[in-house]
Amino acid sequence: MKASTPARCTTGRHDHTPMSSLRQEANTQGVTSAPPADAVLDAARTEFERHGMRRANMDAIARRAGVSRRTLYRRFPTKEALFEHLIEAECLLIFGQLAVAANGQDAQGAIVECFTLAMRLITENRLAGTIIENEPELVIGLNTPSGDKAIVRASALVATSLRHSGVTMPDEAVLAVSEILVRLVGSLLTNRAGVLDITDTVAVRRYAQTYLARMVW
Repeated sequence: MKASTPARCTTGRHDHTPMSSLRQEANTQGVTSAPPADAVLDAARTEFERHGMRRANMDAIARRAGVSRRTLYRRFPTKEALFEHLIEAECLLIFGQLAVAANGQDAQGAIVECFTLAMRLITENRLAGTIIENEPELVIGLNTPSGDKAIVRASALVATSLRHSGVTMPDEAVLAVSEILVRLVGSLLTNRAGVLDITDTVAVRRYAQTYLARMVW
Protein backbone atom coordinates (compact mmCIF):
# COMPACT_ATOMS: atom_id res chain seq x y z
CA MET A 1 0.00 0.00 0.00
CA LYS A 2 0.31 7.31 -0.99
CA ALA A 3 3.20 7.43 3.32
CA SER A 4 4.81 18.61 1.83
CA THR A 5 1.72 20.05 3.04
CA PRO A 6 2.92 16.58 2.56
CA ALA A 7 2.82 15.33 -0.98
CA ARG A 8 -0.08 12.99 -1.38
CA CYS A 9 0.46 9.33 -1.97
CA THR A 10 -2.62 8.94 -4.11
CA THR A 11 -4.38 11.14 -6.61
CA GLY A 12 -5.73 14.52 -5.59
CA ARG A 13 -8.62 15.22 -3.28
CA HIS A 14 -12.02 16.32 -4.47
CA ASP A 15 -12.67 19.33 -2.25
CA HIS A 16 -16.13 20.22 -3.50
CA THR A 17 -17.84 20.73 -0.15
CA PRO A 18 -16.35 21.54 3.26
CA MET A 19 -16.40 18.78 5.84
CA SER A 20 -18.43 21.21 7.96
CA SER A 21 -21.50 20.07 6.01
CA LEU A 22 -20.99 16.63 7.46
CA ARG A 23 -20.61 18.09 10.93
CA GLN A 24 -23.79 20.11 10.65
CA GLU A 25 -25.88 17.17 9.49
CA ALA A 26 -24.49 14.78 12.08
CA ASN A 27 -25.06 17.29 14.85
CA THR A 28 -28.64 17.86 13.69
CA GLN A 29 -29.46 14.17 13.44
CA GLY A 30 -27.52 13.24 16.56
CA VAL A 31 -26.66 9.91 15.01
CA THR A 32 -22.96 9.70 15.77
CA SER A 33 -20.76 10.71 18.66
CA ALA A 34 -17.61 10.61 16.53
CA PRO A 35 -16.43 13.70 14.64
CA PRO A 36 -18.36 13.50 11.33
CA ALA A 37 -15.29 13.58 9.10
CA ASP A 38 -13.81 10.75 11.14
CA ALA A 39 -17.14 8.90 11.09
CA VAL A 40 -17.24 9.00 7.29
CA LEU A 41 -13.67 7.77 6.97
CA ASP A 42 -14.26 5.06 9.57
CA ALA A 43 -17.38 3.92 7.74
CA ALA A 44 -15.57 3.96 4.42
CA ARG A 45 -12.65 2.02 5.87
CA THR A 46 -14.99 -0.69 7.16
CA GLU A 47 -16.82 -0.95 3.82
CA PHE A 48 -13.64 -1.04 1.75
CA GLU A 49 -12.03 -3.56 4.12
CA ARG A 50 -15.00 -5.88 3.70
CA HIS A 51 -15.70 -5.50 0.01
CA GLY A 52 -12.79 -3.79 -1.72
CA MET A 53 -13.18 -0.61 -3.73
CA ARG A 54 -15.24 -1.83 -6.67
CA ARG A 55 -17.83 -3.76 -4.65
CA ALA A 56 -18.15 -1.17 -1.87
CA ASN A 57 -21.51 0.59 -1.56
CA MET A 58 -21.81 4.33 -0.95
CA ASP A 59 -25.28 3.99 0.57
CA ALA A 60 -23.91 1.57 3.14
CA ILE A 61 -21.12 4.01 3.96
CA ALA A 62 -23.59 6.87 4.44
CA ARG A 63 -25.78 4.77 6.74
CA ARG A 64 -22.84 3.62 8.83
CA ALA A 65 -21.49 7.19 9.09
CA GLY A 66 -24.89 8.62 10.04
CA VAL A 67 -25.09 11.10 7.17
CA SER A 68 -27.45 11.28 4.22
CA ARG A 69 -26.54 9.92 0.82
CA ARG A 70 -26.87 13.44 -0.56
CA THR A 71 -24.40 14.86 1.95
CA LEU A 72 -21.90 12.10 1.30
CA TYR A 73 -22.05 12.61 -2.47
CA ARG A 74 -21.76 16.38 -2.04
CA ARG A 75 -18.44 15.84 -0.30
CA PHE A 76 -17.29 12.88 -2.39
CA PRO A 77 -18.95 12.89 -5.84
CA THR A 78 -17.77 9.35 -6.58
CA LYS A 79 -16.81 6.24 -4.69
CA GLU A 80 -13.36 6.55 -6.24
CA ALA A 81 -12.96 10.04 -4.73
CA LEU A 82 -13.79 8.73 -1.26
CA PHE A 83 -11.43 5.78 -1.71
CA GLU A 84 -8.60 8.10 -2.76
CA HIS A 85 -9.22 10.36 0.23
CA LEU A 86 -9.13 7.40 2.62
CA ILE A 87 -5.98 5.93 1.11
CA GLU A 88 -4.32 9.34 1.28
CA ALA A 89 -5.11 9.54 4.98
CA GLU A 90 -3.80 6.01 5.56
CA CYS A 91 -0.62 6.75 3.61
CA LEU A 92 0.08 9.93 5.53
CA LEU A 93 -0.21 8.01 8.80
CA ILE A 94 2.28 5.45 7.54
CA PHE A 95 4.70 8.06 6.25
CA GLY A 96 4.47 9.89 9.56
CA GLN A 97 5.63 6.72 11.31
CA LEU A 98 8.40 6.26 8.76
CA ALA A 99 9.64 9.79 9.41
CA VAL A 100 9.89 8.98 13.11
CA ALA A 101 11.74 5.75 12.33
CA ALA A 102 14.23 7.62 10.15
CA ASN A 103 14.88 10.28 12.77
CA GLY A 104 18.38 9.99 14.21
CA GLN A 105 19.47 7.37 11.67
CA ASP A 106 22.20 7.79 9.12
CA ALA A 107 21.19 7.41 5.49
CA GLN A 108 21.71 3.65 5.34
CA GLY A 109 20.08 3.08 8.70
CA ALA A 110 17.07 5.10 7.56
CA ILE A 111 16.64 2.89 4.49
CA VAL A 112 16.72 -0.25 6.61
CA GLU A 113 14.38 1.02 9.32
CA CYS A 114 11.87 2.60 6.94
CA PHE A 115 11.72 -0.33 4.52
CA THR A 116 11.31 -2.83 7.36
CA LEU A 117 8.63 -0.77 9.09
CA ALA A 118 6.78 0.01 5.86
CA MET A 119 6.49 -3.65 4.92
CA ARG A 120 5.24 -4.55 8.39
CA LEU A 121 2.68 -1.73 8.55
CA ILE A 122 1.29 -2.49 5.12
CA THR A 123 1.15 -6.28 5.46
CA GLU A 124 -0.62 -5.93 8.82
CA ASN A 125 -3.14 -3.41 7.49
CA ARG A 126 -6.53 -5.02 6.83
CA LEU A 127 -7.55 -2.51 4.17
CA ALA A 128 -4.28 -2.96 2.32
CA GLY A 129 -4.71 -6.73 2.53
CA THR A 130 -8.15 -6.59 0.92
CA ILE A 131 -6.98 -4.35 -1.91
CA ILE A 132 -3.79 -6.33 -2.54
CA GLU A 133 -5.72 -9.61 -2.70
CA ASN A 134 -8.65 -8.45 -4.82
CA GLU A 135 -7.56 -5.31 -6.69
CA PRO A 136 -3.75 -5.30 -6.77
CA GLU A 137 -3.68 -2.83 -9.65
CA LEU A 138 -4.83 -0.16 -7.18
CA VAL A 139 -1.67 -0.48 -5.06
CA ILE A 140 0.20 2.85 -5.35
CA GLY A 141 -1.93 3.48 -8.41
CA LEU A 142 -0.17 0.78 -10.42
CA ASN A 143 -1.71 0.33 -13.87
CA THR A 144 -4.27 3.09 -13.31
CA PRO A 145 -4.57 6.49 -15.02
CA SER A 146 -3.59 8.22 -11.77
CA GLY A 147 -0.65 5.90 -11.15
CA ASP A 148 2.02 8.33 -12.30
CA LYS A 149 0.90 10.97 -9.81
CA ALA A 150 0.67 8.43 -7.02
CA ILE A 151 4.22 7.22 -7.57
CA VAL A 152 5.56 10.78 -7.77
CA ARG A 153 3.86 11.74 -4.51
CA ALA A 154 4.94 8.63 -2.64
CA SER A 155 8.50 9.07 -3.92
CA ALA A 156 8.53 12.67 -2.72
CA LEU A 157 7.53 11.57 0.78
CA VAL A 158 10.22 8.90 0.87
CA ALA A 159 12.77 11.44 -0.34
CA THR A 160 11.78 13.81 2.46
CA SER A 161 12.38 11.09 5.06
CA LEU A 162 15.77 10.28 3.54
CA ARG A 163 16.84 13.92 3.53
CA HIS A 164 15.99 14.14 7.22
CA SER A 165 18.39 11.26 7.82
CA GLY A 166 21.29 13.30 6.47
CA VAL A 167 21.92 11.84 3.02
CA THR A 168 24.64 13.66 1.10
CA MET A 169 23.40 12.58 -2.33
CA PRO A 170 22.21 15.16 -4.87
CA ASP A 171 18.47 15.77 -4.82
CA GLU A 172 18.03 14.08 -8.19
CA ALA A 173 19.70 10.93 -6.86
CA VAL A 174 17.58 10.97 -3.69
CA LEU A 175 14.42 11.15 -5.78
CA ALA A 176 15.62 8.36 -8.07
CA VAL A 177 16.36 6.04 -5.14
CA SER A 178 13.04 6.95 -3.53
CA GLU A 179 11.16 6.05 -6.70
CA ILE A 180 12.99 2.72 -6.91
CA LEU A 181 11.95 1.96 -3.33
CA VAL A 182 8.31 2.89 -3.98
CA ARG A 183 8.15 0.72 -7.09
CA LEU A 184 9.90 -2.13 -5.27
CA VAL A 185 7.41 -2.04 -2.41
CA GLY A 186 4.51 -2.04 -4.87
CA SER A 187 5.97 -5.02 -6.72
CA LEU A 188 6.68 -7.01 -3.55
CA LEU A 189 3.17 -6.40 -2.25
CA THR A 190 1.38 -7.42 -5.41
CA ASN A 191 3.54 -10.39 -6.43
CA ARG A 192 4.91 -12.37 -3.53
CA ALA A 193 6.51 -15.13 -5.58
CA GLY A 194 10.20 -14.62 -4.89
CA VAL A 195 13.05 -15.03 -2.45
CA LEU A 196 11.74 -12.56 0.14
CA ASP A 197 8.93 -13.38 2.55
CA ILE A 198 7.59 -9.89 3.20
CA THR A 199 5.73 -11.06 6.31
CA ASP A 200 9.03 -12.11 7.96
CA THR A 201 10.36 -8.96 9.62
CA VAL A 202 13.81 -10.45 10.23
CA ALA A 203 14.11 -11.45 6.57
CA VAL A 204 12.87 -8.05 5.40
CA ARG A 205 15.44 -6.26 7.58
CA ARG A 206 18.25 -8.51 6.30
CA TYR A 207 17.12 -7.87 2.71
CA ALA A 208 17.21 -4.11 3.28
CA GLN A 209 20.63 -4.24 4.92
CA THR A 210 22.10 -6.41 2.17
CA TYR A 211 20.61 -4.92 -0.97
CA LEU A 212 19.03 -1.53 -0.30
CA ALA A 213 21.24 0.26 2.20
CA ARG A 214 24.09 0.53 -0.30
CA MET A 215 21.87 2.60 -2.60
CA VAL A 216 22.29 5.72 -0.43
CA TRP A 217 25.13 7.72 1.05
